[in-house]
This record gives sequence, structure tokens and C-alpha cells, in this order.
Amino acid sequence: MSLGKSIYELTNLFTIYRWNNRPALLRFTEADNVFHSLILDLISIEYLNKKGYNLPISSNIKAKIFKELPKIILSDVSLDTKKRILEKDEKMWKMVLKKSYDELKENKIVQFFESDYDIKFKKYAQFIDLMVSLKEMEINSRIFPEYFEGPKQETEKNLRKLRLNLEHINELESILNYVLKTSTRLTTMYRWNKNHRNVKSSVSSHTFMVVSTAIIFYYLDNRNNDKLLDEIIIASILHDFPEAFTGDVITPTKKKVKGLENIISTIEEEMIEEWLKRDEDTILIFERFKKYMINPFDNEYGRYVRASDLFNAMLECAIEIKSGNSQILFREAFFNMKKELKQFNFDFIYELIDEIEKLTFFN
Repeated sequence: MSLGKSIYELTNLFTIYRWNNRPALLRFTEADNVFHSLILDLISIEYLNKKGYNLPISSNIKAKIFKELPKIILSDVSLDTKKRILEKDEKMWKMVLKKSYDELKENKIVQFFESDYDIKFKKYAQFIDLMVSLKEMEINSRIFPEYFEGPKQETEKNLRKLRLNLEHINELESILNYVLKTSTRLTTMYRWNKNHRNVKSSVSSHTFMVVSTAIIFYYLDNRNNDKLLDEIIIASILHDFPEAFTGDVITPTKKKVKGLENIISTIEEEMIEEWLKRDEDTILIFERFKKYMINPFDNEYGRYVRASDLFNAMLECAIEIKSGNSQILFREAFFNMKKELKQFNFDFIYELIDEIEKLTFFN
């Protein structure tokens, strides 16, 4: 399987909806869910490092993505079903995961993410995954308590157990809840909003793809610079976070009148500052991250983030075209972004673009 096709298959997580056997007010896709865990993982690592933990960013973020890759094959298995499988035969579930990873060996992206959580961070990562699941349940249980109250109570119970063994968890959890309340807005924002979509992608699911692809681009470019990889990951995770405040102002609107783009950037910065000032603990954690939110495409790390952002916008166009969406917009955008991507002069980009083009128009 070509690398381009492997990246294309990662977009399967756009169409795997969680809690699919229950009515829901808001459905998170697997891609949405991973994004929220990634941003909370990043914040937790920063917080714990300020407490002297010395946790690496890149290996822990890659470990989260690696953990989710079997869902490309398995789709979503609910927490309740998975729990019951583990109770009946834990070895059986481990065999299912092993077989899935074996199948994924044909998928070339696996090699870029194979990583384990730092032992000191693993339980925090489990706590964060449960927090994100609980957020989904809390939203939906307001309308459908008869379907969500049971799993909600079970998740709250599991969170209470984990809290007993996690240092600094009260202050950290407060920060994470503050951020999650805001990042959830990105799941309700759909890209290409004024156009019909056959396969919808939210800002949060798009961000998950940008993070994943930016990591792949870093390795394809044969870089060996841990600080650069960390910066690429931070900027990728946060590059669209300001849209939680401003909404999705599309590029043609920003460029409609000279100077409007600069005004919007100023507004983004003002809104971020106002949001941070409303929570003193959060502002301390974000002091290092703020520049990556406001200027995600600056400096060396920005080349990878911007290229990944464009590549995934092109990929979204490819999905629409391949699914039979006949709007000319998606064809025009596909070829405009193809042209723009080639200007980055990454040696690997030409072959990837060709692979996506063949998948879109000739398969």
C-alpha cells in the first residue's frame, strides 16, 4: 500500500461515529475524540513538566495516535462492550489488537507513530481519555438521560478511582475542563461550511489529520531535531484553536479586502488573551503555547504545519470528488492547493500528491 493511500485511509476516522447505538444530540467522530485527547495530553505534559516531571511531548503524542490506529480496521467498539470482552477473556481482546496491528503493517503510516506512553504519563493519558468520553456523555445525557446516564455514572466512577493515584490532579483537572469546554466548539464547526459535503469534517477532526500528517512530513524530510518535532506537534494541535472564538472565517473572505486578514489576526489574539485571563491557572500553562496559536505557520516548524494543513484540505476535496460531489469548488480547490503545496519544495510532496490524485480521479 502506498503512503498516500495509507494517509487517505486515516480519514476513515472521519466517518466512524461514537455512541452509534444511541440517539445523540452531538456525535463525536473518532477523529474528533482523538483531537480532544491530544490537546489535553499536550497541556497535561506542559503542566506536569512545570512540576518537574520531565515528560517528552513527541513520544506521548505519537503513542496516543498509535493507540487509535486499529480503529481504521475495527471501527468503534463501545466502552461497555470492550469492558465485557475484557472481563470474559482479556487475552482474546489482546489478540484482536495484535491482529489489527499486523494487518496495519501494510499501512505505511504505522511506522511513524509506533511509540509507548511514558510510564509516568500513562495513567494521566487514561484519565484524559475518560474525561473526553465523559464530555460527550454529559452533552448528550441532557436530552437523552435514559441512554447516557448509566455509562456516564460508570465513567465518573472510573475517573474517581484514577484520581486517587494521580498527583496534582485537582488543579490539572480544572485546567483541562476549562480547555475542553472551549475545544468542544471545534467539533460543532464544519469545514467548507457553505457547501454541501458528502463526508463532513469538523475543525477538530481536520486538526487531528494535520497533527498526524505534520509528524509524517517531519520524518519524510529526514529531520533529526527533537525540539523541531515538538514545535511542529504543538503548532499543529493549536493551529485552528482560535476558531473556537472567531468561528471559521474562510480564506477568500479574509482576502476580500486588503488589510482584513491582519484585523482578523488581531481579533484572534485579543480573544485568546481574554479567554486566558478568565482562568489564572490556564494562562500559566499557555504562556509558552500562545505564539503557536497566533502564528502557527511562522518559522521552521510553520512550514510543516502549513504544508500539512494544505495537504489535508486537498485530501478533504479528494474525498468529496471521489464520493461523487459534483460541485466545481472542490475540483478547483484541489488543483489550487496542489499547486501551492509544490511551492514548499519538500522532495516527498510530489509523490504524495500524485498518489492522492490517482486515488481521486483514476481509481
